[in-house]
Amino acid sequence: MQNFPITETFLSFQGEGMHAGRRAFFVRFFGCNVKCPWCDSKSAWEGTPAKIMSAEEIAGIAVESRAEIVVITGGEPCIHNLQTLLTLLNSAKIKAHLETSGTLPIREIDEARFDWVALSPKFFAPPLKESLARADELKFIISNSGELEDCKALAAAAISAKAFWLHPEWSKVGDKKLLSDICDFICKEGGKFRAGWQLHKNYFAR
Repeated sequence: MQNFPITETFLSFQGEGMHAGRRAFFVRFFGCNVKCPWCDSKSAWEGTPAKIMSAEEIAGIAVESRAEIVVITGGEPCIHNLQTLLTLLNSAKIKAHLETSGTLPIREIDEARFDWVALSPKFFAPPLKESLARADELKFIISNSGELEDCKALAAAAISAKAFWLHPEWSKVGDKKLLSDICDFICKEGGKFRAGWQLHKNYFAR
C-alpha cells in the first residue's frame, strides 16, 4: 500500500484554464521543491501534512465525489510517484488532471497516464524540456510586465499545448498597467496566448 502526505481534499470547480467551470475533486499533495514567494497554497509546503492517505483511499473518495475530473495539485505533486494512484483512477475511468511546475519528471506508464497536464512555468525555476513538451496547456503567473517576453521561449517548447494562459499574480489583479500590458501582448501575439483569471477566487471558492 502506497501512502502520501496530503494537505487537503475538496470538491469545487476548476477555476483556471481550458477546463474552467467544471466540477472537480482536488487532491492537494504536501511538499514542494519550488516554493514561490507569492504562493497562495503555502500550507502545501509549510509545516506538516494534514493527513496521510493511501492511493486506495484517495481513489475511493474521488469516486464518491462524482466529480468529472480529479485535479492532482500541490505544492508540487511530482515529488511523489503517482503511478499507483493513476492506475487506480484510470481503472475507475476517472479523468486525472495534473497541475505542476514542470521542474520534475512527469512519471507515466501506459496504464497510468494523466488525461490533462497543466504546467505553470516559473521564471526562477525553469521547467524540464520533456515536461514542457508533455504539457496540454501552460499557465503563466505574471508579476510584472517584463515577464511577458520571457513567456515566448517557454511557450515555443510546449509543442503539445493547446493554450498559453497569462494570469496576473493575484495580489496585482488591480494593477491596471499590468492588465493593460497583458491585453496588449495578447492582441499583438494572438495564437495560443490567452488572458487568464482565477475564477474560483471571484466565487470565494477553493
